[in-house]
Amino acid sequence: MKALLVRRERSKETRESLISMSVEFYEERNNFHFLFIFPDMKGTKNVSGKWCYLVNENPEEVEIKGSTFKIEGSREVIDLFAPSFEKRGLKVKLENPDNLIEIKRWGKKYLLSVS
Repeated sequence: MKALLVRRERSKETRESLISMSVEFYEERNNFHFLFIFPDMKGTKNVSGKWCYLVNENPEEVEIKGSTFKIEGSREVIDLFAPSFEKRGLKVKLENPDNLIEIKRWGKKYLLSVS
């Protein structure tokens, strides 16, 4: 599920912007970050923050371009997610990969951002 990660000091501005655009969203909080989760992506293109995916242990919906990747995260998440990306035909490349995938735990799920 696509989501937007925003620092606490920007959350009020982001929330008000989404409401003014009549965008439906769910909101979760974890320490200094707010996560805005969108059941429908309509109207969210002009919202600032860090776009990411909220997933269980299956990263099928994560959009990947190119043929190489590097995961930044704990050893646990690397061991969990690397085989899934390799099954998609991607190769690990630690220097100058096509996709840098940052993975963080968010409650019982994971946040994946691709750059």
